[in-house]
Amino acid sequence: MSEKKQKYAYWMRPSMVAEIEEMLSTANATSKGDFVCKAVEFYIGYLRQQKNINFLAPMLAGAIKSEVRSLGKDVCEMLFKLAVEMGINSNITAAVNDIEDESLENIRRNVAQEIARVNGILTFGDANEWQNGGD
Repeated sequence: MSEKKQKYAYWMRPSMVAEIEEMLSTANATSKGDFVCKAVEFYIGYLRQQKNINFLAPMLAGAIKSEVRSLGKDVCEMLFKLAVEMGINSNITAAVNDIEDESLENIRRNVAQEIARVNGILTFGDANEWQNGGD
């Protein structure tokens, strides 16, 4: 049920009235009064939204920080575990193979270039193909 409208008198600059008249069809308003009502409803909604944002923003920021902190901790733990496994692999490989320092530097340089080329995503199959001369 819509509330009955009442007439009010407000002061307004003539340039603003001209802009209202110009934008009536764009706003889908039937009159200047209708346009002003829509504009006031919009502004009240905007102000309420700002109040809600000011209330919710700190809570959201806190929740996001907590999630990011937790994710960072999980990633660090996984990186540590991965580094341990890589250390084991490196030690086993070094114990089985006698690789000269110069060859090791060449391998390091070539692998770094390959990893950069594939944006850090290198599977065992990719490495096997690369080692066997494929591309």
